Amino acid sequence: MGELASRKGEDRLELVNAMVFALNVIDRSIQGWRSWIQNLTLMSKFSEDELREMKEELIKEAQGFIEYDVKVSNNHRDKMPRIAVQEERRRPGTGFAV
Repeated sequence: MGELASRKGEDRLELVNAMVFALNVIDRSIQGWRSWIQNLTLMSKFSEDELREMKEELIKEAQGFIEYDVKVSNNHRDKMPRIAVQEERRRPGTGFAV
């Protein structure tokens, strides 16, 4: 992973490919974390302090990623496609979309 970060002279396609690779690595790690957390037998082996430390670190990392996401989105809003949001109609009294 460090090799990708230190490469010089990359063209635009190489830069995009490196970002895709980085996001795939993050996604794979998140999938692993989800599988661990959903396994209550595995989670029961950790102390409350260990779980608290993991929770705090994951929240810190998530906040950092979201802050970067907002920064990039705000700085490059003119380059991002506008997404049309369609308001859902709800069936009266049910809460279900129609």
